[in-house]
Amino acid sequence: MSSELNPSAPPVEQPPVVPTANVGRGALLALATIPVGIAVWVLLWGFGFIASIVAALVAFLSVRLYVLGAGRLTRAGALVVLAITVVTLALAFVGGIAWDAATAVSEETGTGTWAALTDPTFWSWFSSILPEVLPEYGSDIAWAAGFGALGSFTTLRGAFTQPEEPAPAPAPAGEPTPDAPGSH
Repeated sequence: MSSELNPSAPPVEQPPVVPTANVGRGALLALATIPVGIAVWVLLWGFGFIASIVAALVAFLSVRLYVLGAGRLTRAGALVVLAITVVTLALAFVGGIAWDAATAVSEETGTGTWAALTDPTFWSWFSSILPEVLPEYGSDIAWAAGFGALGSFTTLRGAFTQPEEPAPAPAPAGEPTPDAPGSH
């Protein structure tokens, strides 16, 4: 057998190397979404709105930060993004209730809402009344869940439909090799 290369055969290209995703680093970076999402939600909640735009922002930002940290989005990454989105929206809803409670305390005591939130006794009082007032927010919870699902659906669907492995690059066009079907 000859060790010479056949000059008429196209060079064999190695398949592209698929970078592995660093799920931990992506998740850690995507966690920065939580305080941003809570702050935006509470800001809009203070104006009396429950907006699906916050859920869309949370899902979008979580995906972008995850990809920035992990390198690419995988199925595991999509699950991380989903979990961060759900946790952010749940904590944001509780943050909205806390804002309502702080506003009520500030109206009763004549202090500001921020002063009520930073009072050390506020949080123990809030945690004791939360189970009592949570049922009163039932319709708000339903609206928030509906708008949250509506707002984040497209982004999360896109995250879950990402291919696990990128498609291989097509073979370069060239002369057919002697072993290729139809080359005889």
